This record gives sequence, structure tokens and C-alpha cells, in this order.
Amino acid sequence: MELRDLIAFREVARQASFSRAAAKLGYVQSTISAQIQSLERDLGAPLFDRLGRSVSLTDAGRALLPHAERMLELSSSAEAAVAQAVARDGDLVGSISVSAPESLLTYRLPVVLSRFRNLAPGVRIDLKPTPIGRLRGTTRHALASGAVDVAFVLDTPLRIPGICAERLVREDISVIAAPDHRLATLDRAGPDDLDGEVILFPEAPDSGCAYRGQFERQLADRHVSPRDSLEFASIETVKQCVVAGMGISALPSIAVESDVAAGKLVRLAWRPTFEVYTQVAWNDRRSLTPTIDAFIDTAKTTFSGT
Repeated sequence: MELRDLIAFREVARQASFSRAAAKLGYVQSTISAQIQSLERDLGAPLFDRLGRSVSLTDAGRALLPHAERMLELSSSAEAAVAQAVARDGDLVGSISVSAPESLLTYRLPVVLSRFRNLAPGVRIDLKPTPIGRLRGTTRHALASGAVDVAFVLDTPLRIPGICAERLVREDISVIAAPDHRLATLDRAGPDDLDGEVILFPEAPDSGCAYRGQFERQLADRHVSPRDSLEFASIETVKQCVVAGMGISALPSIAVESDVAAGKLVRLAWRPTFEVYTQVAWNDRRSLTPTIDAFIDTAKTTFSGT
């Protein structure tokens, strides 16, 4: 079996699509199809059921997948070990794959990435934006399978077998409104004040957004009935809609502080509080390369000063 064929197989399995796998790997679809066919010939069994535009693993494919992931992880570890062995003393080399949601990529990680780049200019950083902030679904699977080395998440305190997670900073969550909103001048605001208001939510409800979930529970505990609610995939879109007076929202304070300073938004004097942390997580069942270890240490050092 060729490693390039296993890489193609793993990506088709992840994407459930030959075309999406080809786009992800930077190949034309015919190349991916040829690699899968080559692997199926080598193993003497079909690995995928072709179902129109989508594909699914056969029993043989499901049996192969965990072995393919381990072989590719070993290959990556071997490359990193050799690169480290021939590097000059103290040099960090190789690559690192890092995932994070939009809010952390925009407002928290630039300083971490800049410091690590200065420390290890020879290391390639592969950033993978995630659609949700919590360590669940595809984010958790990517960490468990080795597709991602380090994941930054915005979540409640994590305790997951096989996953190491460290809290870097407790994130303040701001309930925000337009400056001319009727609640903007209150000395104190709470769930009861939002009865009949329009609420603007980030992320879809099935994403399990940690601070959205807590906000919704705060309203539900007081039997608050919003007049309407709207959902947006982008924090920036939520902010601009609040600025336009469309409703109230709850967002990480780091995402709104510049707009508050500019007078575009106001933070309500909100009670109760939220408990959400920026955390760094990695797979405890994988051996950390010096590069990954140094990256995690850089993140801890950077956040220790916040």
C-alpha cells in the first residue's frame, strides 16, 4: 500500500465525497479515484459504496480506516523524528495542525501564532477553522484521530478520557445592545428584562455553543419569552445586527470590546454570569513531538499574561 493512497482513502472517508476530498488535498477528482482504485486492487476488496454524489465506507473500508489513520500518524511521527534528528541543536522543525473557532482565531490566537513563529520559523502551521467552539463532533474526532495536533476551544471545563485540556483564560461574556436601546442605561439588567425582546444567537443550537447554551438557560429559568430569535453563523454578523438595533445578543467580550469603545455597542450590566474558558486540548494517547510541546507551552505562556 502506498501512503498517498492511504491519505486519499482517509480524506474520502472524512468528506464522504470524492470531489470534496480532491478539493481538500489539492488534486483533480480523477487522481483521487485512481488512488482509491489502486488501494482496492492491493487489498482485493471494495472500500466504498458509491451512492450517487456521496460515498460510504463498506465493511472492508471501516475495518481499514483505524489502521490507515495509525499508519499515517506513524509516518508523520517518523518524518518529524528524522527532521528533528538532522536539525541543528535546539531548532524546531516539521509541521503542526491547529484548529480553533472563528472567535479565537480572530481575537486570541494571532499573538500565540506570532510568538511561535518567532520561536520556530522553520515550522509550518496548518490552521483549521472550526464551525463550532466546543470540543465535540468533528473537532473532537479530528483530535482523536490525529487529523489535528492541537485544538483551541471555547467551552465549559473539559474532562474527556484520552484528551488533555488546560484552561488558558476564563472568557468574559457580554450581553450587548445598541446604544439607544431601552436597556442600555439600566444600572442592572437580567433575563426578566428581555421578555418580548428579539434575541440574536451565534451558531446553530445543535452546535452546543457553550455561552449560547448558558444564555438560553438563563432565559428559560426565568420563563422569559423572546418576541423572536435569529441565528447567525458569524459573530461579526451578529454584532452588526445588534449595532443596527435588531436585537440583543451575548458574545465573548474580546469580540465586542472595540465596538463598545467606539460607542457602537453597549454592554448591559448583566446578571447572572457565564462560565466559559478558552482551553487548549490535545490527544493524551499520542506522543507529543518537541514542536507540538513547544507550541502548547507558547500558548500557556501567552495566556498567562492575560
